[in-house]
Amino acid sequence: MPFALTKENAALFGQRVNAVVRGYIEAQNSIFKFSFLKALGLKRVDPAMAAAKAGALRTEAQSMLDEVRELKLEAGDPLHEFFMTMRPYLRSLQTAMTFFIDLCGSMNAAQADKRSRYWKERYKKDLEELQQKETDYLAIGNELNQRWKKIAEKQ
Repeated sequence: MPFALTKENAALFGQRVNAVVRGYIEAQNSIFKFSFLKALGLKRVDPAMAAAKAGALRTEAQSMLDEVRELKLEAGDPLHEFFMTMRPYLRSLQTAMTFFIDLCGSMNAAQADKRSRYWKERYKKDLEELQQKETDYLAIGNELNQRWKKIAEKQ
């Protein structure tokens, strides 16, 4: 059963989405954020663990997308338009997460095979593609924030 379309429920839903995004950023940071320990080789990144965390978050994002799809939305109402924008945001976030999970799989395989050419031949392209997918969901997120501001101004 879909939830009631109220400002309070929208705020709670937004907090849930925000928690998923924060968790996803933490998973990315475990791989990509600079650390002297990583640079010195004293700490290895664990792509399999990051992929597992992102996988659980992707499942949660899918559940939230399913909730939004159940809502009966109509154009013209700022609250409805907020959730109309939430759909592509969650889809885009899932796309980025899926690519990140695949990237972690490639990194994990390359770590296991010392003769792998992945780091020289494909890694940079994969990072660029991930950045593009991140840019896509962040752009929609910006629109989502603008829609939320309209809702906040109205009340």
